[in-house]
Amino acid sequence: MPSDKLTRREVDFVLRRAAEIDTQTPTRMDRANDETLTVGELERLGEEAGLRRDAVDQALLELHRGVPMDLEEQGALTRTLGSSRVVVSRVVAGAQESVRRSVDRFLREQLMTVRRHHGDRIEWERAQGIWPGLVRSLDFSKRYAFSLVTHVETIVVGNASGTETSVTFNIDLSEMRRERMGQMGVRAVMAFALLGLGGAAMVPGFGVYDIVALASGSVAAGGIFALERRRYLESRSRVALAPERFLDMLSLRAQRRRVDSIEEG
Repeated sequence: MPSDKLTRREVDFVLRRAAEIDTQTPTRMDRANDETLTVGELERLGEEAGLRRDAVDQALLELHRGVPMDLEEQGALTRTLGSSRVVVSRVVAGAQESVRRSVDRFLREQLMTVRRHHGDRIEWERAQGIWPGLVRSLDFSKRYAFSLVTHVETIVVGNASGTETSVTFNIDLSEMRRERMGQMGVRAVMAFALLGLGGAAMVPGFGVYDIVALASGSVAAGGIFALERRRYLESRSRVALAPERFLDMLSLRAQRRRVDSIEEG
């Protein structure tokens, strides 16, 4: 295990992931005032928190393999439409290669194609062309949850014993979010211009009718903005739900295999 220093944010990530891997409830603990800790100090900290050593090692391995740490985003865009990324991560039973093949098949079924291959970490992008575009446009049943997603990063890392594999989906929603925000702004402005400014222009001068028209335009613009925001958040929820359901399916398959092996034995 590398003995390099880890920053406080990296320490937080490793302990959080180790708690997830260990399937135990994380406990609160006082962290050292130093900005960095060695790997040995972190492992001792994990032991004090009641985490298994192999769970901490697994989280450290994910960190060194490039699993993204959650970044706190700020700004009006984030407050309105949420973070620009959705991260779904879980440890499932199964060998790394078997799980990797299932992950690859799932992404290709979502009309994604490999952009760059970094070993355990793979960058995916939305498949281009006439056929993928036609399939997405005819997706009335909402089968393709990633249809509006342009980039996805998957990280598949097996544990030392080869019996469990950590799977992480890092889904980039920045372009989808930016486009939807632009659409929301344009449609809200058009509604205000049509009902508010247009209504006020119908009667010369400024009076009660103009105030009513401007108020109606503002209400219409706010309503359209809220409606588009709700639609985006629903799309965002579908994006996050798709990998969650996929990982649920992998876990159920592993449970069935264990049951079958017990019955055969």
